[in-house]
Order: sequence, then structure tokens, then C-alpha cells
Amino acid sequence: MAIVTFFSRFLPMVLLSRRALPEKVKWGLEYIPVAVLSAIVFPILFFDRKGALTLQPQFLFAALPVFIFAWKVKSIWGSVVLGMFIFWGLGFLL
Repeated sequence: MAIVTFFSRFLPMVLLSRRALPEKVKWGLEYIPVAVLSAIVFPILFFDRKGALTLQPQFLFAALPVFIFAWKVKSIWGSVVLGMFIFWGLGFLL
């Protein structure tokens, strides 16, 4: 598995590093971190463990300030750390 993972990341890097990517491709690649983070976060906010559509208030109360922070500051690591502290703090209160 390590060899497959290595080559699936190494080969595109080697082959594409010598070429200039079109601006539209670069522009599209900028959205990958946001898309991945959204794919992780939104199911947690809106679905319970059984897959039923419900709001998770503790997760939602932690997510709203983090969304605002991420939108203003544009720091993924800062957003993760802030979200963890807010979530843990709400865990003590709720």
C-alpha cells in the first residue's frame, strides 16, 4: 500500500512539475481543501450516527463561529484549533 500511495502522488508531481498549469486548473485546485473539509464537516452537522437527517446542536454551535472565523481569517489550521476548543468548551457546558 505504501508503494501504491507513493507512486500515485509522486508520478503526477514529477510529470506535472515541468509543465505550466493553465490558470483555470490552478483556480479549480484552490477549492480542493474547502471541498474536502466540507465533505467531512457537513455530514457531522446534519446527520446522526444512524444516517437520519437531524441537527446536531453541539456541533452546530461549535461550527458557526468557526465558519465565520475561517471566512474572515482564511486559516484552515486556525479554524481546526478554534473548532476543537469551542467543541470541548460546549461539552463542559451542555
